[in-house]
Amino acid sequence: MSASAAPAPLPPSAPLSAIPVSERRLTLRHCFLASAMLLLFLTVVVPNSLPVPTAAMMGITTLMALPGLRLGRGFKRLLALLMCSSMVTVIYIAVGYLNDAPPVAAAQVLVIYILSPLLWMVISDGLVRWPGSARLVDWFAWLSVLACISVGLYFYLYLTYGAAAVSFFFKGQANVNLNEGFSGAIMHVYGSLIFLAGGFFSSPELIKSRLLRLTVLAMLLVCALTSGRSALILAIPVGWMLGQWLTPRTVGYQRSIRTPLTRLVKVGLPTVFAVALVVVLLESYTSVRLSVIYDSFMDKISSGGGSSRVGMAGSLFEGILDNGGIGAGHGIGVSFVSSQEYPWRYELVWLATVYRVGLLGAVVYAAPFVLYIVRVLRMAAVRKLPPQHKFLFCAFVAAFIASNTNPYIEAFAFQWMYTIPVLALFVEYPTGLERASA
Repeated sequence: MSASAAPAPLPPSAPLSAIPVSERRLTLRHCFLASAMLLLFLTVVVPNSLPVPTAAMMGITTLMALPGLRLGRGFKRLLALLMCSSMVTVIYIAVGYLNDAPPVAAAQVLVIYILSPLLWMVISDGLVRWPGSARLVDWFAWLSVLACISVGLYFYLYLTYGAAAVSFFFKGQANVNLNEGFSGAIMHVYGSLIFLAGGFFSSPELIKSRLLRLTVLAMLLVCALTSGRSALILAIPVGWMLGQWLTPRTVGYQRSIRTPLTRLVKVGLPTVFAVALVVVLLESYTSVRLSVIYDSFMDKISSGGGSSRVGMAGSLFEGILDNGGIGAGHGIGVSFVSSQEYPWRYELVWLATVYRVGLLGAVVYAAPFVLYIVRVLRMAAVRKLPPQHKFLFCAFVAAFIASNTNPYIEAFAFQWMYTIPVLALFVEYPTGLERASA
């Protein structure tokens, strides 16, 4: 071989199309997971505390999820439903404009009813694809711990340093009420805890670690009993009862092995122990009295949420009758004013929706949720409901019930509670019973 011989040519590099997709998206996947974790921290643990960074993270996470977005049958169906609801929204924004609705109302409605749900759909698809719905439950367990810690920190800071010390958690008039055996506070995170309490009290067995399971259940119960929020307290029995009914109808449930006694030992006893521990600690070491909390809870339930909501409901009913159930338009209020800053917004979202967009528009808005509930019940009827979807469904039901008296569904920081469960089921089970191929 001569010294001037040319070096051997390098082997040709593999074309991009020959590289597995999973390897090409490895870095993107990690970036999405990191941004999704931060976004869920902002929306679950400290919702509404940092609205601008939260909105920015929603945009960033959406961009991270877009390259892997798959427009499967389930996603397309939900996208079509969103387009239908968007048409209703645009029509009734125009109706509101003709009735002298303020321009800021139209801008808010476009963001909350069209843009934010679309972003959450893309983000939810990414969450279902990369961590997966089963692993997402593990995330929610740790987020529950952090959310409950934030509640304890709020109480400590307020009672020690006053309202100014908790301005990060609540921008309005912060308050903690510990008078005469009652306990209550004003915190946005209670909205997240409604979802989490409904989910984990329905499916505590999904938390594999017994210590973490006991910790999550006890912390959620303490936060509920000391919150003064009827919707959060109600989420616990709602989640528990739904869980008892759905668990024997889930995939992998073996009747020959999981006898009532076995289930009581593995799941029931930790739950009972957590409840008993909370009751003893509250009664023995705090001024909180469960009898006072129970009486307050029953009073709110029997009175329809208090005198303020009763007056609001009366005005909304009157408005619905005045417009004949056709709809007054977005941005139009009634005689009862709930917020001086945004007089067209109301806590009774279900009634307010019928007032704004009429009966037909409300049906269009409710269609995705109705179809979701029907699908879950169909899967449960044939015992094909996956355990993680039992968790998501029970959590969704608790949050959906709360949306009747709390405007969580109209806040972009809380719409994950209503989007993730629905999209996860439609994407993973597009036909209703059979799982989509990978």
